[in-house]
Amino acid sequence: MHCIQSSRFVSAALRLGLFILAIIFTSGFFANSVFAQDTAGVGITPAMINERLDPGEVRQFTVQLTNLSTVDKTFHISTRDIVGANERVPIFARPTSQRTGYELSEWITLDRTEVFIPAAGTEELSFVMSVPMSASPGSHFGGVIISVEPPEIEESGASIGYEVANIIHIRISGEANDAARIREFSTSRFIYGKTEVEFTARVENEGNTLVTPTGPLEIFNMFGEQVAVLQFNESLAGVYPKTPYSDGMNTFSLVWQDDGLGFGRYEAILSLVYGDEGRKNTISSTLSFWILPMNIILPAVAVLLTLLIIVYVAVRLYIRRSLAVFAAGSTRRLVRTRQPNQFPILLLFITMLTVTALFLIVLLLLFA
Repeated sequence: MHCIQSSRFVSAALRLGLFILAIIFTSGFFANSVFAQDTAGVGITPAMINERLDPGEVRQFTVQLTNLSTVDKTFHISTRDIVGANERVPIFARPTSQRTGYELSEWITLDRTEVFIPAAGTEELSFVMSVPMSASPGSHFGGVIISVEPPEIEESGASIGYEVANIIHIRISGEANDAARIREFSTSRFIYGKTEVEFTARVENEGNTLVTPTGPLEIFNMFGEQVAVLQFNESLAGVYPKTPYSDGMNTFSLVWQDDGLGFGRYEAILSLVYGDEGRKNTISSTLSFWILPMNIILPAVAVLLTLLIIVYVAVRLYIRRSLAVFAAGSTRRLVRTRQPNQFPILLLFITMLTVTALFLIVLLLLFA
């Protein structure tokens, strides 16, 4: 009887434990689901504002905010400067950031600093850009920041939320410095086995404006014929100026693929155009690379090696026979001169064939 009661007690305790675990698991699951939905984020359109303004000009802009989560939210709105870029990712200023001369957040006046957006809803936000008369010519960068926490909490580093921003680029009229250069233009390899070449160009901004380099990448074969023209930087990505937080460089990649059979030495010419309308600047760079398909090179090398081996063996045999004739005396030499001997003719033919093959390869290298 005691054993039966103990068994019932254990069974009841086991069921209770499983029930508690189920509640904990279910609670955790729903908590995680709500958190995942709650942090789905917010969208801002347009993602970039790119305008040209004059000193003293005032202009109004409108952006659209979208609550991407399934929870109603109140978002906080603020402005911030961009102090540089890490390749194509902008670096937004912090309270401790030093000034770079490219600021514009102080020119922006928001119509509100908070906005309530229902789940999956949208709301328009307007702001006014007032350019001071003392604004320096060239580019200025900033953004409108949308966050789930007030700006003071975001800046303190204690925030657990998220923030989204657009990019605002305002070019102020005047004598700006548009200057850039191609710091590096290269391919991933010098020799390719097929027509699939990856180009990399690193452009450096040496001025005080946003540089958007674009232009053709022309490819020529060893006979000087143009075999391809590719468009460089089709997405119109920019290169930010140099600041204490940015090296003023951006790396671009481009791949040339062709179904045709490529062979020999190729030359690539990159010609980029950048600058303000009416005052375009051009920079260019050239490189060479090789395409040597193994299905052609390996048989050719095999044939050449075979010819060299044949010539080597034939020369050794000829030398041995010549020495044997010389050792046999004058009688043997007289008899041999009367008999037709085609061995030297065959040796001469093979030697000429090998020399011709070597000459063609050297000519190809020199010509290419």
